[in-house]
Amino acid sequence: MFDAILHPFAWAISWLWVWIHDLLVLLGMSSGSGMAWVLSIVLLTILVRIAIIPLFLKQIRSSRAMQAIQPEMRKIQEKYKGKKDQVSRQKMMEETQALQRKHKVSPFASCLPMLVQMPVLFGMYRAIIAVSSISDGTYTYRGEATDHLGPLTESVSTEIVNSTVFGVPLSHTLRESWGQPAIVSVFVAAIILMVVLQFVSMRMSFSRNMPDMGDNPMAQSQRSMMYVMPLMFIFSGAFFQMGVVIYTVTASFWALAQSFWTIKVMPTPGSPAYVDLLASREAAYQEWAKPFFQSYDRERAGLGSAGSDPRVDELNERTLAELRSKAKKQHVASDFPAEMSTGEIVTVYRNLATHKWTTLPDEQWMHGLTLAVEKRLAKQEASAQRAELQKQVRDRRSLERESAKASSKDASEAVESASGHGSLSADEIERRRVERRKARRRSGNKR
Repeated sequence: MFDAILHPFAWAISWLWVWIHDLLVLLGMSSGSGMAWVLSIVLLTILVRIAIIPLFLKQIRSSRAMQAIQPEMRKIQEKYKGKKDQVSRQKMMEETQALQRKHKVSPFASCLPMLVQMPVLFGMYRAIIAVSSISDGTYTYRGEATDHLGPLTESVSTEIVNSTVFGVPLSHTLRESWGQPAIVSVFVAAIILMVVLQFVSMRMSFSRNMPDMGDNPMAQSQRSMMYVMPLMFIFSGAFFQMGVVIYTVTASFWALAQSFWTIKVMPTPGSPAYVDLLASREAAYQEWAKPFFQSYDRERAGLGSAGSDPRVDELNERTLAELRSKAKKQHVASDFPAEMSTGEIVTVYRNLATHKWTTLPDEQWMHGLTLAVEKRLAKQEASAQRAELQKQVRDRRSLERESAKASSKDASEAVESASGHGSLSADEIERRRVERRKARRRSGNKR
């Protein structure tokens, strides 16, 4: 089953690997066994990592979104702390899910990109280790012998396994090389480099890109992984072919570069790196924004009130266009809700220039602003609906009072006519009654 899942990925990566090698040969490198196959493993690793960058970014955004709602999550947990009954647990789950729906986050979203990329990485690993068995005729798929994996035929695989790195064939393992000091030293150096790169990458992420979680068991577990993972590679590296070692070293360099980039550009909220980035971007924004709004205020002071003076709208439109251009350099999100007026958006930019920043004005900040605008509009709509309902009730009661008054008058006239005490004839009374009814209908139609 596992073999069937990985085979399509290994097949696709095999084709990509051979195409990269052919391109290197086309660019002047020698064909057959040689450095072109070694370099093609490096380039293959980099291309695969580039291809899964969107998944990597999605994973970071999901993790940051989950981190951003942690204060509200903790409030829900405190609310039901110590309550073990089924009803309380159900309510806590419902409130948690409602919070996640509100902020459009999912605890599984940060794990999904990693799960998606695993078959690709395992498929790549499988393609690299398959060349040895293909070259000696022992490769099997689903229990049946076969002589190729995509373009990796026996002849191509033989070229690969005979290619060397500092004299070490790509098909050799450390375990098979005991007694050959030169080969062992290359293996040991490569494995040490791989372990050091991974440790530095994880250490940097834990120290700079994680908020202080105190004695949280999860935090303790993650810190222990920083030491366990490199140790695992020390022992497993003895069984890796040199081709796989080249892949893991390249991947470790890539992971270290990604860690640097993440810390500088998309750190986790609450982490030391986030605090530093927040202070840096705040200072850069306010350096130009404060004098910019001082100039805006001087020009605005010479105009009338908003809504009555068209020059105010013209000023805000011109100011907003310049603000968007300048703020973009500080990575300030600009996709404001369509319901916000130009003046309101200018005010938001002004607040960023005069208030202490508590969060980066990124997509998460914009999502919170959008929720606030939606909440305000919903409140205004509910207020307008209540006012309309109250008006309808007042109008209905007024109409009922008028109808009751008219009916009372009609009854009085009828009694007066019946008793013979009225000074009007029956025809005159009936004519006036008809006219009053017509008048009431006309009045009702006007309403």
